Parts: sequence; C-alpha cells; structure tokens
Amino acid sequence: MTIGIDIGGTTTKIVGLGQCNEIIYTTVKANDPVASAAGAIGKFISVAGIKIQDIKRLAVTGVGSTFIKDDVLGIKAEHVEEFQAIGLGGLKLSGAERALVVSVGTGTAIVHAEGRNARHLGGSGVGGGTILGLGKALVGISDFDNLAQSASRGKVEGVDLTIGDISSRAVGSLPQNATASNFGKMADRPSPDDISAGIVNMVFQTVGMLAILAARAENDPAIVVVGNTMQIPMARQVLDSLYPIYGVRFIVPDLAQYATALGAALYIC
Repeated sequence: MTIGIDIGGTTTKIVGLGQCNEIIYTTVKANDPVASAAGAIGKFISVAGIKIQDIKRLAVTGVGSTFIKDDVLGIKAEHVEEFQAIGLGGLKLSGAERALVVSVGTGTAIVHAEGRNARHLGGSGVGGGTILGLGKALVGISDFDNLAQSASRGKVEGVDLTIGDISSRAVGSLPQNATASNFGKMADRPSPDDISAGIVNMVFQTVGMLAILAARAENDPAIVVVGNTMQIPMARQVLDSLYPIYGVRFIVPDLAQYATALGAALYIC
C-alpha cells in the first residue's frame, strides 16, 4: 500500500491507495508535525486493518512536511511538492484531465493541472484562516464547525450591500442581488449569524472570482475546488451563485479535504 500524508498547521490528512486504487482515508489533529504524522499512520493502520509492514511507500506533503527528515516510524518519507500534490489530487477526485485546481485551506492556492503536471499560478491569504480569524474577532466564535452552523443560519443581506440597494435596475451583467460591497451595510446592526454568513460569503466570493479570472487566463475548461474549508455547507452555495453571472460551474468533489494527501500518494506511485 502507498500512503500520502498532508501535514497542515493543526490537521493532518492521510490517504492510502489499496488494491484496485481503493482510497482509504482518515484525519488526526496535533500541533507537532512529527507527532501528527506518526499519529496519522497509527490511526490509519487501525482504520484500514493493516500492519505497518504493509506500507511500502510513504509520501509527505504540506507545510508541516518540512519538519519530517528521513522517515516516519521507520518508513522512508518521500517529499512531494505541495502544489504538485494539489493538482494531481484535484484531477483524480474530479475525473478531469485538465483543470484549474483551487485549494482552500488556511489560505488559497491556485494551480493549473494537466495529466501529471501541475503549475502554481498564485493564490491569496484569504481562506479558512480568514474565516476563523474574523469569526473570533466579530462574533466571538473560534470553533470551525460552530462558525459554519452560524453562517448557515444567517442572511448575507443583513451585512452586504447589493446592487439593488443602490440601483433601481441591474448594472450591466450584474443582477440586483449581486454583491456591491461586502459588509457595506454593517451600520444596520446585523445579527451574529448574519455576520458569520457575511464572512463566509466574502471569502468564497473572493476565492471564486480569483479562480474564474485564472481559469480564463489559462483557458482551463473546469475549476475544481478542494481543501478542508469546503466542508462548510455555505461555501458551495456561494460558488454556485456565481454561475448565473459568469457562466462558470465549480466542481467540489467528494473527499475534497483529502485531495492533497491523495495527490502525494499518486505522485510516487
């Protein structure tokens, strides 16, 4: 079995490729990257029902992988460049041969991927870390799941200024319900849930527009969005709302949070 580990700041994802390319996956949380990688392998062995001797190759990627030197629990660690892993994993999960792969983690990385080749185009510091930081500062919520639930209850109209708020009709291709200014109505004393919804909306509108512009520049036929932050239910809704305006559909595959770990395993296969 070939194993891929994506070591993030606080969360580590691990994916194993079994017989017939069966994908087995799990997640652990730890602040120390080395302990996190070792813990991920230990948990994976239990979940997959295998022995450590069954792991033939091990790929590590992600920001925390720089702390892994030669091996993890006696298994030689092969380092895979993160953007390469993002591209391969995104294509595999989506079934696309060529696409713009956008990974929304703490920040956002944008990668052009085709076949086994991936090229980092750029990105943004706006991402999951932005959601958590603003959530804590504005509504006092620092837990990711609680913030996602709060956002699902809120209404962005309570914080965002729309085209309809400032114009009696559509402006060009922008309908009246399009956002004119994120948080442009904060003087209206919105509820905490509305603020949470506004935070998620702002982040994913920003990510979506960056992706659309990059896909147009690269002539990529599809945009695949992966990363742990895609577990927020509202995230998909925001991306889907861009279709009527720009005619672009975003693909959010199942297991989107495991794309980078999967890509690392595929890279060394």
